[in-house]
Amino acid sequence: MPVITLLSPKGGVGKTTTALLLATELAAQDAKVILVDADPNFPLSKWAALKGKPDNIEVVEEIDEETIIDTITEARRRAKFVIVDLEGRASGRVTNALLVSNLALIPMQGSALDSNEAARAFKNVKQVSKHRDKPLKFAAVLAKTQASERLWPRDLKQIIAGLQEAGIPVISTALADRGAFRALFSFGGTLATLKATDVGSLATARANAAAFTVDVLTLLNEKAPA
Repeated sequence: MPVITLLSPKGGVGKTTTALLLATELAAQDAKVILVDADPNFPLSKWAALKGKPDNIEVVEEIDEETIIDTITEARRRAKFVIVDLEGRASGRVTNALLVSNLALIPMQGSALDSNEAARAFKNVKQVSKHRDKPLKFAAVLAKTQASERLWPRDLKQIIAGLQEAGIPVISTALADRGAFRALFSFGGTLATLKATDVGSLATARANAAAFTVDVLTLLNEKAPA
């Protein structure tokens, strides 16, 4: 079963939010999803402790770099998708997780600092890929952006062009900076269970997350949900 790993040396770029959105969107298609929470702060475990976690999402905590491969391997036997939320800094745990992943996603925002930090992550991914039997697929994720591409600053567009010139794929659908995404960590549950009285622009947020998930599945060559 596919293992999707999210990593970034820089905090606050939307890594955990991206992992949760993917998990909840896939679970909404009746897929069994296991989230491996390998962030030392265990943000996904905190979300799971709130009300509304779908029954077909399981969160497993993992803090040991020596056992993370076993944790992921066991999880993929029981789930349609395994999504791993890694810590920000480079470590043996990051390397080991990438060795058994099918896709590495690196969220980033539109700044030179984000771009430089993401470059470190891509370098790490490419290095690990050399030691695998099969090359590791990877892509950049634009997170916490303006909702409309017309409002993207010039430096973000330059960063995207630079990534493409370097042969780094970029997921077509950017995840905008939306209150509905942040609200999941306060209210629990999924975008489908949030109420319009809790957060604004909910329908737009749902469409954004759904389109992003289709893009990820396409990159994985998995069947996209209807």
